[in-house]
Amino acid sequence: MRSKAGVGAVALAVLTAATGAIGAPRCASSDEVTAIQAAAIQQQLMVAALTCNQVEHFNAFQVSYGKELRRSDASLERMFRRLYAGRGEAEYHAFKTRLANDSSIRSIHDNQNYCRDASMVFDAALIPDKPTLASFVSGIEVMEQGPINSCGMSVAVGFSGLPLVVPKPNPMRMAALAAPAAPASPASPPGGN
Repeated sequence: MRSKAGVGAVALAVLTAATGAIGAPRCASSDEVTAIQAAAIQQQLMVAALTCNQVEHFNAFQVSYGKELRRSDASLERMFRRLYAGRGEAEYHAFKTRLANDSSIRSIHDNQNYCRDASMVFDAALIPDKPTLASFVSGIEVMEQGPINSCGMSVAVGFSGLPLVVPKPNPMRMAALAAPAAPASPASPPGGN
C-alpha cells in the first residue's frame, strides 16, 4: 500500500501529554496517536476537496472509512478530555481548527504540490482492497506539530516533506521524574567551612 501511495513511512513517536499531579507523565495510547494522525489527514483531505476540486474523492473517503473515522474521532476527543480536564472539549475543537487552518495555508503557499500529494493519498485510500484506517494513516508521512508534547517526545502531523521529529526521551526530564527530591541542606556560613 505504501508504494502505491508513493509516500514515506510516518515519523510517528509516542505522543505524550503534560505531567500529572503525581509527577509521572501521562502519555497517549497508540489508538490516540492513530486518532491524531487520522484527524490530521482528514482535515488535509477536506482542504484538498475544496482547493483541488477533489470533493468526490473526499466524499468517497468519508463514506469508505466512516465508521473508523467516527471511532477515531471519539478516541481523539476522549484523549483531550482526559488530558485537559475541564477544557478538553475546547482544546479538541481548537486542535481540529488549527489542523484545517494550517492545511489551508500550506495549500495557498504551494497548491500544485499540495494537490499532487492529496491525489496520492486519495489514490491509496480508495483502492478496492483498502487497508484499515490505522494501517492507512500509519503509511502517510506528515509534518505538522502535534497537539501535545512532553516526556521529550512529539508527533508530527501534516502532508509531505521529511520527518520533523526524531523521537528521543528527554534525559533531564526522565531523571527528574525518577529521582526523589533531595532534602534541603543547611546553608554554610559565608567564607567558612
